[in-house]
Amino acid sequence: MILDSISHWENNKCQYGEVVRRALTVISHLNVTDMPSLLEIDGMRMYVMKQTPTTATFEERLAESHAQYADIHLVVEGEEWQGIAPASPHNSSVEDRLEESDYALFEQVEKESRVQLLPGDFSIFWPGEVHRPNCHPKGVVPLVKLVVKIHRDIFE
Repeated sequence: MILDSISHWENNKCQYGEVVRRALTVISHLNVTDMPSLLEIDGMRMYVMKQTPTTATFEERLAESHAQYADIHLVVEGEEWQGIAPASPHNSSVEDRLEESDYALFEQVEKESRVQLLPGDFSIFWPGEVHRPNCHPKGVVPLVKLVVKIHRDIFE
């Protein structure tokens, strides 16, 4: 998991591989207001979704993980809190759809930490990393974000 800011990512670009640098370059130059809800960067191997999710408290939101895709979550407007946790055999999924839809959902996860993201902040989650997006301590708050999905095959 990585936390950074879209306004400073180029200062840290040596930490990112070519694929992540490409994704960050694309999203840093997007006109979010005029973009469609889904924009392909490299077909469905790398694409970005514009989302206006309904936030919820941590207790109301399930954590998730993916096997095939890495995620980049960029907050455009509003405030998002995310839970982050390492993979653990003690995390038992309440729904496992990794084979069909590339996600597993978790109610409780071991060693979960929380981070706050403000406009311009982004997080990167690698396949297998557990994350609980779209949270806010106050429950429902307005949020606009971009989520980039990057298939693991691109990294090879």
